[in-house]
Amino acid sequence: MNPRNKRSRSKLEGIHANLANILGEESLDALISIARLRRAWPHIIGAMMSTRTEPLQLQPIENDGFCLWIGVDHSIMAQQIRFLRDDIRKACFKHAGLKNVHKISTRMMPGAGIQPAKAPPQRRKVRFHEMRVLALNVASIKDRALRKAMFQAQLAQRAYDDHDSDQPTTNR
Repeated sequence: MNPRNKRSRSKLEGIHANLANILGEESLDALISIARLRRAWPHIIGAMMSTRTEPLQLQPIENDGFCLWIGVDHSIMAQQIRFLRDDIRKACFKHAGLKNVHKISTRMMPGAGIQPAKAPPQRRKVRFHEMRVLALNVASIKDRALRKAMFQAQLAQRAYDDHDSDQPTTNR
Protein backbone atom coordinates (compact mmCIF):
# COMPACT_ATOMS: atom_id res chain seq x y z
CA MET A 1 0.00 0.00 0.00
CA ASN A 2 1.27 3.43 -0.94
CA PRO A 3 1.90 5.62 2.17
CA ARG A 4 0.65 8.73 0.35
CA ASN A 5 -2.83 7.24 -0.06
CA LYS A 6 -3.15 6.48 3.60
CA ARG A 7 -5.46 8.98 5.23
CA SER A 8 -4.70 10.36 8.63
CA ARG A 9 -6.81 9.08 11.48
CA SER A 10 -8.84 11.54 13.47
CA LYS A 11 -8.02 12.13 17.08
CA LEU A 12 -11.21 12.40 19.10
CA GLU A 13 -11.16 14.73 22.06
CA GLY A 14 -13.74 15.48 24.69
CA ILE A 15 -15.82 18.57 24.11
CA HIS A 16 -16.06 19.43 27.80
CA ALA A 17 -12.52 20.87 28.04
CA ASN A 18 -12.95 23.02 24.94
CA LEU A 19 -16.26 24.45 26.12
CA ALA A 20 -14.81 25.04 29.58
CA ASN A 21 -12.00 27.09 28.00
CA ILE A 22 -14.51 29.20 26.08
CA LEU A 23 -17.23 29.66 28.70
CA GLY A 24 -15.30 29.18 31.91
CA GLU A 25 -15.60 26.19 34.21
CA GLU A 26 -18.25 27.75 36.48
CA SER A 27 -20.48 28.86 33.61
CA LEU A 28 -20.27 25.46 31.95
CA ASP A 29 -21.14 23.69 35.20
CA ALA A 30 -24.11 26.03 35.68
CA LEU A 31 -25.34 25.33 32.14
CA ILE A 32 -25.02 21.58 32.62
CA SER A 33 -26.82 21.77 35.96
CA ILE A 34 -29.69 23.83 34.51
CA ALA A 35 -30.01 21.36 31.63
CA ARG A 36 -30.22 18.45 34.07
CA LEU A 37 -32.71 20.38 36.18
CA ARG A 38 -34.92 21.18 33.16
CA ARG A 39 -34.89 17.54 32.12
CA ALA A 40 -35.96 16.38 35.59
CA TRP A 41 -38.32 19.33 36.27
CA PRO A 42 -41.62 17.44 35.72
CA HIS A 43 -40.45 14.78 38.20
CA ILE A 44 -39.34 17.37 40.74
CA ILE A 45 -42.29 19.75 40.74
CA GLY A 46 -45.10 17.65 39.26
CA ALA A 47 -46.73 17.47 35.85
CA MET A 48 -49.24 20.30 36.32
CA MET A 49 -46.77 22.79 37.78
CA SER A 50 -44.05 21.94 35.28
CA THR A 51 -46.27 23.17 32.44
CA ARG A 52 -46.54 26.56 34.19
CA THR A 53 -43.03 26.95 35.68
CA GLU A 54 -39.47 26.42 34.48
CA PRO A 55 -35.95 26.82 35.90
CA LEU A 56 -34.22 29.76 34.23
CA GLN A 57 -30.75 30.35 35.64
CA LEU A 58 -28.35 29.91 38.52
CA GLN A 59 -27.06 33.21 39.84
CA PRO A 60 -23.97 33.17 42.08
CA ILE A 61 -24.50 34.83 45.46
CA GLU A 62 -22.29 35.40 48.52
CA ASN A 63 -20.98 32.51 50.63
CA ASP A 64 -20.23 30.41 47.54
CA GLY A 65 -23.89 29.67 46.91
CA PHE A 66 -26.44 30.03 44.13
CA CYS A 67 -29.86 31.58 43.68
CA LEU A 68 -32.10 29.49 41.44
CA TRP A 69 -34.39 31.68 39.34
CA ILE A 70 -37.64 30.03 38.31
CA GLY A 71 -39.93 31.49 35.66
CA VAL A 72 -43.65 31.35 36.51
CA ASP A 73 -46.68 32.39 34.49
CA HIS A 74 -48.94 33.32 37.43
CA SER A 75 -48.53 34.66 40.95
CA ILE A 76 -50.19 31.55 42.40
CA MET A 77 -47.41 29.44 40.89
CA ALA A 78 -44.84 31.76 42.53
CA GLN A 79 -46.58 31.22 45.87
CA GLN A 80 -46.50 27.43 45.37
CA ILE A 81 -42.77 27.62 44.58
CA ARG A 82 -42.23 29.50 47.86
CA PHE A 83 -44.13 26.78 49.72
CA LEU A 84 -42.07 24.03 48.07
CA ARG A 85 -38.64 25.72 48.24
CA ASP A 86 -37.10 23.22 50.69
CA ASP A 87 -38.30 20.25 48.65
CA ILE A 88 -37.03 21.90 45.47
CA ARG A 89 -33.59 22.41 47.06
CA LYS A 90 -33.41 18.73 48.01
CA ALA A 91 -34.54 17.68 44.52
CA CYS A 92 -31.94 19.99 42.93
CA PHE A 93 -29.23 18.12 44.80
CA LYS A 94 -30.72 14.71 44.02
CA HIS A 95 -31.46 15.19 40.31
CA ALA A 96 -28.95 17.81 39.15
CA GLY A 97 -26.14 17.61 41.71
CA LEU A 98 -26.61 21.22 42.81
CA LYS A 99 -25.21 21.29 46.34
CA ASN A 100 -25.41 24.89 47.38
CA VAL A 101 -28.72 26.39 46.24
CA HIS A 102 -29.28 28.83 49.10
CA LYS A 103 -32.09 30.87 47.62
CA ILE A 104 -34.98 30.28 45.21
CA SER A 105 -36.56 33.28 43.51
CA THR A 106 -39.33 33.55 40.94
CA ARG A 107 -39.76 35.79 37.93
CA MET A 108 -43.04 36.43 36.10
CA MET A 109 -42.80 35.21 32.52
CA PRO A 110 -45.90 34.89 30.34
CA GLY A 111 -45.89 31.48 28.71
CA ALA A 112 -43.41 29.98 31.18
CA GLY A 113 -43.41 26.23 31.48
CA ILE A 114 -41.97 23.10 29.99
CA GLN A 115 -44.55 21.60 27.66
CA PRO A 116 -44.63 17.81 27.33
CA ALA A 117 -43.66 16.41 23.96
CA LYS A 118 -46.63 15.64 21.76
CA ALA A 119 -47.05 12.18 20.33
CA PRO A 120 -46.56 12.07 16.57
CA PRO A 121 -49.82 11.87 14.63
CA GLN A 122 -51.01 8.40 13.70
CA ARG A 123 -51.55 7.58 10.05
CA ARG A 124 -54.87 5.95 9.26
CA LYS A 125 -55.60 3.79 6.27
CA VAL A 126 -57.39 5.66 3.49
CA ARG A 127 -60.12 3.60 1.86
CA PHE A 128 -60.10 2.92 -1.85
CA HIS A 129 -63.26 4.88 -2.61
CA GLU A 130 -61.74 7.95 -0.88
CA MET A 131 -58.61 7.65 -3.06
CA ARG A 132 -60.82 7.32 -6.12
CA VAL A 133 -62.68 10.55 -5.30
CA LEU A 134 -59.35 12.32 -4.68
CA ALA A 135 -58.08 11.10 -8.08
CA LEU A 136 -61.22 12.41 -9.75
CA ASN A 137 -60.71 15.79 -8.08
CA VAL A 138 -57.25 16.22 -9.66
CA ALA A 139 -58.00 14.49 -12.98
CA SER A 140 -58.54 17.81 -14.79
CA ILE A 141 -54.93 18.93 -14.18
CA LYS A 142 -52.91 18.50 -17.36
CA ASP A 143 -49.38 18.53 -15.91
CA ARG A 144 -48.67 14.97 -14.77
CA ALA A 145 -46.09 15.86 -12.07
CA LEU A 146 -48.36 18.51 -10.59
CA ARG A 147 -51.37 16.17 -10.68
CA LYS A 148 -49.39 13.45 -8.90
CA ALA A 149 -48.06 15.87 -6.26
CA MET A 150 -51.53 17.25 -5.57
CA PHE A 151 -52.98 13.75 -5.26
CA GLN A 152 -50.23 12.69 -2.82
CA ALA A 153 -50.70 15.87 -0.78
CA GLN A 154 -54.46 15.35 -0.49
CA LEU A 155 -53.93 11.67 0.30
CA ALA A 156 -51.51 12.56 3.12
CA GLN A 157 -53.96 15.14 4.40
CA ARG A 158 -56.68 12.48 4.58
CA ALA A 159 -54.35 9.92 6.17
CA TYR A 160 -53.29 12.24 9.00
CA ASP A 161 -56.66 13.95 9.47
CA ASP A 162 -57.88 14.01 13.09
CA HIS A 163 -61.44 12.96 12.51
CA ASP A 164 -62.80 10.10 10.46
CA SER A 165 -65.40 11.26 8.04
CA ASP A 166 -66.70 9.57 4.93
CA GLN A 167 -66.66 12.82 2.98
CA PRO A 168 -63.33 13.31 1.19
CA THR A 169 -61.88 16.79 0.86
CA THR A 170 -62.67 18.56 -2.38
CA ASN A 171 -60.63 20.99 -4.45
CA ARG A 172 -61.32 24.48 -3.19
